[in-house]
Amino acid sequence: MEENSGHISQLLQKFLFGQLTEVEKVQFEEWLQASDQNRRLLESFRKAKSIEQDLAIVKQLDANRAWEKLNTKKNKTNHKWFIGIAASLLLLTSFFYLWQSSYWATDDDAVHNLTLNLGQDVEPAQSGAILQLSNGEKVVFNDKTSKTYDKNKTFVGNASELIVKNDRSEHVSHLNALIVPRASFYKITLSDGTKVWVNAQSKLKFPAQFSENERRVSLEGEAYFEVAHDAKKPFFVDSKAGEIKVLGTHFNVFAYHDDIRTTLVEGKVEVRQKDKKLELSPGEFASLSKDYVIKGKADIQQDLAWHNNEFYFKKETIVNIAHQLSRWYDLEVKFRGNVQLNKEYSGSIQRDVKLSQVLEMLSYVSDLRFEVHGKELIIENKD
Repeated sequence: MEENSGHISQLLQKFLFGQLTEVEKVQFEEWLQASDQNRRLLESFRKAKSIEQDLAIVKQLDANRAWEKLNTKKNKTNHKWFIGIAASLLLLTSFFYLWQSSYWATDDDAVHNLTLNLGQDVEPAQSGAILQLSNGEKVVFNDKTSKTYDKNKTFVGNASELIVKNDRSEHVSHLNALIVPRASFYKITLSDGTKVWVNAQSKLKFPAQFSENERRVSLEGEAYFEVAHDAKKPFFVDSKAGEIKVLGTHFNVFAYHDDIRTTLVEGKVEVRQKDKKLELSPGEFASLSKDYVIKGKADIQQDLAWHNNEFYFKKETIVNIAHQLSRWYDLEVKFRGNVQLNKEYSGSIQRDVKLSQVLEMLSYVSDLRFEVHGKELIIENKD
């Protein structure tokens, strides 16, 4: 069997739509007969209301690593056993799974444990923001914005992006604010050419013109920066816990609370907290609070998941997962009963899907039941 991370998923999809070649039919039958679990997985897809939609929203989680580990053992194992285990791992990780749980629910179980009025299903976040100018004027950008906003050639924006021109008539102390509410995300290009992607429930403060010696913005929430290089004018990101200094680089800042986390993708940054300083290299993160500054090796896929349009849970508690769902779908989350708040879950799914699809995936593999009433999400243990 061809050993790449997408082959089994491709076979499954082609089988469901009757597109298998003769060779692929043999491969698929071999995988199907390898275990009862494989057959249950196929049956769950057959029962799905929209097979094509379910396949489209699923993303692979560490499938390449699973193949690599299994490949090292291939010559020492029975070929049929290898295919069965590899395929099971691939489909389980591609579908959505618990890191530390072997629980598997049937399709009927998933529906039973999800209470949702589909007529009022919750849409994913959309591009949009509120621009609050230094003079107090507010401009709303969303899917209802029918034309481009142009404020004296300084602020040019629409539903998807705001471009700030360097306006020398604006004083550098005059700060504007880009407010991205829940269920929204937005991109802004600052006057120096720096690009910033701002996550839901975040606020970025910035001037229309930077000073001669430095470029400085402040952030509450989360944003991904691609800083335009200018060695003579370092770029600073201020937060409640400290500041980040860069010359030109790509990095993510998570600052929803007093603690902040900076993850460096490219270039070099220096994080500061009072008299404490740390320099980061690509692939490292730094956590800052009022009391400490630490750094370590980052999980880039996890830290940049939102920027890459996916939910990526790796040993995440249901509390942290609920926070992400709350921001992305504009929900108030409540826990009912004795839900284990410290239990860890892992998995991956695209973010541009309706809430019901995310909750259905969660209900497949967890011991939790979900209810949605309008904008209220209730999480409790299954019966």
